[in-house]
Amino acid sequence: MVKERTSRRELFTSWVDILREATETLRAERRSDPAKLLRPPGALTPDEAYLEACTGCGDCLPVCPVDAIFLTELENGRAVAVIDPVRKPCFLCTDLHCIAACTEGALQPVDDPRRVRIGIARVDPRRCVTFKGQVCTLCFKACPYPDDAITMVGARPLVSSGACTGCGLCELACPTAPASITIVPERNLVPGLRVPKSEYTPG
Repeated sequence: MVKERTSRRELFTSWVDILREATETLRAERRSDPAKLLRPPGALTPDEAYLEACTGCGDCLPVCPVDAIFLTELENGRAVAVIDPVRKPCFLCTDLHCIAACTEGALQPVDDPRRVRIGIARVDPRRCVTFKGQVCTLCFKACPYPDDAITMVGARPLVSSGACTGCGLCELACPTAPASITIVPERNLVPGLRVPKSEYTPG
């Protein structure tokens, strides 16, 4: 009887796990916006170089300890490795296994996770609750480099363009829907200045 009860419990647990994984996958597929998908750490720049070098082999996927990297299909039918912070952000693991696994040269070595440049976080004051007088420090606490990449100034989050890696941990932690802090992909930033191209006016 005990054995039968255990078997039923194990069966129930396995079904719950399967349903949870299926739900997460469907949610990720529904939310993934191709324009917002990020490149893995060390991705070649400009973006055209990365897209040309990445063969979609998938070698970087299984070595990611948090399963943040997945393949997406481009308009031309080719697959490339990407990250969606809404699905699973990059946790900036110390060894950056994804880069070591890339034999095609699409991901180039980075000597320190702090130097990873996936994108940059941007706070939307129209959504962020701190701009409405509420207390929230979730993005600050989620940031792997608090007081460096994100600081709290006047009880509001301020992102440092020079230190933000664009990992996406802050976006995942944000309690508002849609998130008040989102990642602008590095390919959409002005090189060197790291400001969104859409906001840049040449002086």
